[in-house]
Amino acid sequence: MSDLSRRCFLLLSLALATLAGTVACRAAEPLPVIAHTVKAEFDLTNHTVRIQDRMEVPPGIAYLRLGDGFEIEDILRTDRERPDPRIVISREEDEDGPWQKLSCAKMGLDRTGGFLLLVYSGRFHQPTDEVVFSRENVGGEITATIGSEGIYMSAGSGWLVGNPDAMATFDITIDTPMGYEPVTQGRRLEHEPRGDVLRTRWRAEHPSDGLNLIAARFVVHEKTLPDGVACYTYFLEDDPDLRALYEERTGAYLAMYEDMIGPYPYAKFATVENWFPTGYGMPSWTLLGGQVLRLPFIPYTSFGHEICHNWWGNSVFVDTDGGNWCEGLTVYCADYHYKELESPAAAREYRRNLLKDYAGYVVDAEKDFPLTAFKSRHSGATRAVGYGKSMMVFHMIDRMIGRDAFLSALHEVAREFRYLPAAWSDFLAAFGKAGNVDLGYVASQWLERTGAPSLALDKVEFGAKGVSFVLLQDEPAYILDVPVIVSGPDGDREHIVHIEGPSTPVTLAAPGATRIAVDPDCHLFRHLDPAEIEPTLRQVFAHTDDVVFVTGDQALPFVAAAREFAEDFIESGEPVFAADGVIPPDAGAGVLINPDARRAGALLPDGMVVSGSTVVLGGKRYDLDKADLAFATADPDQPGRPLLVVYTRSPQRLAGLASRLSHYGKYSWLVMPAGRGKVERGNWDAGDSPLTAVRP
Repeated sequence: MSDLSRRCFLLLSLALATLAGTVACRAAEPLPVIAHTVKAEFDLTNHTVRIQDRMEVPPGIAYLRLGDGFEIEDILRTDRERPDPRIVISREEDEDGPWQKLSCAKMGLDRTGGFLLLVYSGRFHQPTDEVVFSRENVGGEITATIGSEGIYMSAGSGWLVGNPDAMATFDITIDTPMGYEPVTQGRRLEHEPRGDVLRTRWRAEHPSDGLNLIAARFVVHEKTLPDGVACYTYFLEDDPDLRALYEERTGAYLAMYEDMIGPYPYAKFATVENWFPTGYGMPSWTLLGGQVLRLPFIPYTSFGHEICHNWWGNSVFVDTDGGNWCEGLTVYCADYHYKELESPAAAREYRRNLLKDYAGYVVDAEKDFPLTAFKSRHSGATRAVGYGKSMMVFHMIDRMIGRDAFLSALHEVAREFRYLPAAWSDFLAAFGKAGNVDLGYVASQWLERTGAPSLALDKVEFGAKGVSFVLLQDEPAYILDVPVIVSGPDGDREHIVHIEGPSTPVTLAAPGATRIAVDPDCHLFRHLDPAEIEPTLRQVFAHTDDVVFVTGDQALPFVAAAREFAEDFIESGEPVFAADGVIPPDAGAGVLINPDARRAGALLPDGMVVSGSTVVLGGKRYDLDKADLAFATADPDQPGRPLLVVYTRSPQRLAGLASRLSHYGKYSWLVMPAGRGKVERGNWDAGDSPLTAVRP
């Protein structure tokens, strides 16, 4: 995740020229920068912080805002004037919550700028034991806490004053009890014990829109990478093997992204373990929950994603007036790129999963929105659009202009917009220039419009010299370059068919053609036909607001565990259970826990047998005393409604199973071992695509 999201404004004429790809990247107008020199003293016993912030406020700043939980002790102008707090301080509330608002105009700073000393304190002790940081729905997060476990102060708490239309630099000196190591963005300049206090100083000289800080009883290690970047690990327990892995991965990712995007923008990168669940990427550091940090796949997936944010979002800022492009681009440069490096098949499956995400989570028009409206993820639907659709837009542009031109454009944007806000239009300008193409339609079609195209194949005729067919799409029609794979005596050949209307007749020269397939590798962002999608867990997760749980006739420990499972599954609100075991017609999905043999008979797919504690699946035998089974299927009583079936013999395992399942939404079935061990998973066959035709 990235905290950096600022805005800038485009002249209309320049924006139109940029969208047409006729001009180079503009030099963005820098936002005003507030320079903070801060001293922060933390008292863990009393859960308090006292802050002295001497800031240089540039001209043009109308007000500053401070978090609601602070008591202002003193305000002092450079000229030693003490403004009357009753006059300059007011309260306001917006979508981010309540704030204290300090009027720069009433202090005489709005026109000329100047220095201001602000002294204030606050008490924060938000509980961390119920923090939720989920892949499906983000909620239950905290903004600030101070206690014996550690210190966490997020920019969202407003613990340092700022302005939504300004950036800031920070020189911060932090006093913590000995043993508590603080870390934040920037370069560490001082690290010195002073009696029973540790004094640490960090300087973040590059502009950002806020400062996040954490301190805990970390074991700290520092290593200088070959390019001179300081590589830190802040772990709650020393783990040499884990430390070596993250140091190696840090060096590898920095080298890869310097080649792909441009020079690393900071002096250090720190991997920091949190005592509660988080997955954040801030300028020059990432904060990962301890459990996530130790998952074997994280160093090769999500960790690289957070490092990539140091380019996209943390140093090239987001002009969110036109939509948040950085999550989709980070997915393209990280998660998707890793699949490209793995194999073409892995990359294809990744793209297909994004389309399945869209089909599964954006189940009705109310959940859809244009990319220009995307700000941040807070649900499966916002992730499917803001991350998945956005990534696919970058992928389609990559295919239009070629990889060399695409990477050249990324280098240009990273260079021209370092520490400045960039918009979608700036990327389209760079891509258009690098590829020498007009991308003007991309904004109106892919960014400003909701939905996706739906394709159909009609009137297919195979002849001696080739094949003819008609490509259909719903109206209003998209402008698309549709990949069509034609198979014949000489193997497979890709043809690109350009379409702009609802019906496009096509004739392809392909002597001896025996088969055609329209976009079989999922290069286009489009609605998958239902026949192209197999049942998956994500189809049930998409219905957390209207899912019904069925427990059947089970012992009390299982009933209690099922409630815990259901509460975790929906993440908020009160779960609904079918008292009579019947899922009502208006339910969007159902979850059946340990269904009886009579009911299971209609749900088990071909090739699966459940008999007592034995499961046979794909020719392999599993023991339900040692593992749990979950699989997705279609409701035989109501076509189109997805079901999730769960088998377990342990109430204790059932209670914690929902959070484990949430990581595997793209799969049709899972066999999850009771302890450590590999999770067996797979997908049912999707069936024949209606976008494929075979010669009779």
